[in-house]
Amino acid sequence: MKEIVFIINSLKSRSGTERVACVLANLFKSHLDVNVTLLNRDTDFNGVAYPINPEIMVKKIEGNYLNFYSQLNQYLSAIQPDYVIVHNMGRLSLLTSLLNISKDTKLISLEHVAYHSRPKFVQIAYKFLAKRFSQIIALTKHDSESYKKFHHNVVVIPNPSPFKQLSIEEQVYDNNSKRIIAIGRLTYQKNFEHLLAAWKIVQNSHRDWTLEIYGSGEDKDKLQQIINHDELNSAKLMGEIVNIQSIYKNASFYVMSSRYEGLPMVLIESQTFGLPIVSYDCPHGPKDVINSYENGILVDNQNINELAAALIFMIENPAKRMLMSNNAFNNAKRFSENSVVYLWKEKVLN
Repeated sequence: MKEIVFIINSLKSRSGTERVACVLANLFKSHLDVNVTLLNRDTDFNGVAYPINPEIMVKKIEGNYLNFYSQLNQYLSAIQPDYVIVHNMGRLSLLTSLLNISKDTKLISLEHVAYHSRPKFVQIAYKFLAKRFSQIIALTKHDSESYKKFHHNVVVIPNPSPFKQLSIEEQVYDNNSKRIIAIGRLTYQKNFEHLLAAWKIVQNSHRDWTLEIYGSGEDKDKLQQIINHDELNSAKLMGEIVNIQSIYKNASFYVMSSRYEGLPMVLIESQTFGLPIVSYDCPHGPKDVINSYENGILVDNQNINELAAALIFMIENPAKRMLMSNNAFNNAKRFSENSVVYLWKEKVLN
């Protein structure tokens, strides 16, 4: 039985990268004949933010980066895993590229954010250290082209949906809903200020529709001030999500205003539940999910007026929304458990 170790900075917070790490670990354990360990810096099994198969080992290595590196080296030398897969958000792969591991262990970097969205010094350092990895996995075709400039073994594998693919009977879309949703950390990257600016335009002509923003983060107070100042009575900050499935099932469509992304789980999840998507065409994830005016609308990046126009188009065209919903259900098949596990088996775990 092969040994697979996933390395991630944290498993404690409810964000997209942690969600992907848990979903992949569960998929590997349920679909493949492997032992799986999730190694992180801040929690044991009981503190993991998302559900984990009880047969998966969760190991915590505490301390500063030097201590983490030293203990990680010792641990990997002791167990000699077949694969070490690093969930990389930028700096983690720089550290793990220096690990002194067996030549029989395949060291893999799974890239969660667009290469060019990272600080310049991280980009430059990674170009020199990337050769230490056996393979780099990019989430999008566009991002893979950046890595291919300095690494010989780059493959594209999308994130899997954490939800089961719905049967035909279960594929129900509420075309009467007047709720638009956005989900994510309330941070600079997610750029909800732009979304609220666009909503100020939309609200003038469609006061019976609501915008619901789910998540928490450091920009909460600033966003609430914008809502209050601009009298955006139909826009609400909803806080953390308790039952995300019910949120998707009762929404009309999804909207994303990010400055940059990797391959957003929220877009994959939205498609799973048949939600059309309106999104900025930011680097690089949305264009890998959305075919404009087929299953959603890609908007000129960071153009508030166009974002507002796209929202209004979706609101005023229920027949088009229904067609986009049908296409979304079909598009979701690309991100199903079986589809993604097949790609891992064919391209990586061979």
